[in-house]
Amino acid sequence: MNDAPPLSPVPQVQWRDPSTEVLGIVEFANVSPLHFGLEEGPGTRFVRGVPTTLNEALWRGEIDLTLVSSVEFIRHRAHYRALPDFSIATLGPVYSVMLFHLAPWEDLGGARIAVTPQSATSVELLSSLLGTDGMEADLLPTPGTLDEMLATSDAALLIGDAALTEAVRHLRPSAEGPAGRGASGVSELNPLLHVTDLGEAWYRRTRLPFTFAVWAARADRRPSDDLLTRFRAARTYGLGRLSAVAAEESKRLGVPEGIMQRYLENFRYYLEPPDLDGLEEFAMRVDPSYRRGELRFWED
Repeated sequence: MNDAPPLSPVPQVQWRDPSTEVLGIVEFANVSPLHFGLEEGPGTRFVRGVPTTLNEALWRGEIDLTLVSSVEFIRHRAHYRALPDFSIATLGPVYSVMLFHLAPWEDLGGARIAVTPQSATSVELLSSLLGTDGMEADLLPTPGTLDEMLATSDAALLIGDAALTEAVRHLRPSAEGPAGRGASGVSELNPLLHVTDLGEAWYRRTRLPFTFAVWAARADRRPSDDLLTRFRAARTYGLGRLSAVAAEESKRLGVPEGIMQRYLENFRYYLEPPDLDGLEEFAMRVDPSYRRGELRFWED
């Protein structure tokens, strides 16, 4: 399934004030530690939105740096470069890329699956996992709540805050956080509803982390050293105050604070070598033309 802009030619950047860099901020809880202490100021402006909206804005040259869905980075690898030390990745369960399905996983071949229009990477991950198990399904971009999506489909794929809150509601983890290593199971509200964590499903099949996103810019517009310094300092600040970040996000989403903190602690934010291995494996699965080493990164 491909909802991305065409690979080429890359659009020309429209004129903007060269003294101001525009940073795209994804408004999901799992990204919040990276910009918790970052503020707008002279020379920096923020644009907030969901991944697909910010990805399109980067492609058009309307923003300079943003969290880019992994599949977007792979598709546009000739035109993008990523920061070498930033990621949104997990080794195992992610708790916020969740498939809610009315039939067991092994019976999803031919199913009608409503998928969020907010993230191309999660849709491609679902397609890849189904294909690995010899299944195909009809993946239909469908906005709305979980109940609205399931009213017209056999399954629904949610990401981000919506997926986390529904997972907490249906799986009812303990106050200390999601129970055990797994985040999949049968809903405690509806015994006919199954819940599959796609991060966990990827790990079970590959034994690799899954890198959901990286921070990237167009290859013709390198972020300034000042912005990168401030951005790295904000990450250090946010991760060093994770309890404060969790408290703020738990209040915003209505999720118990202990669950939120454990959720945030689960993420890998530094693009370590295993995370890059997982990204390369995903690239080869979603793009048969991909060759290892084709992804490009900014050098310090």
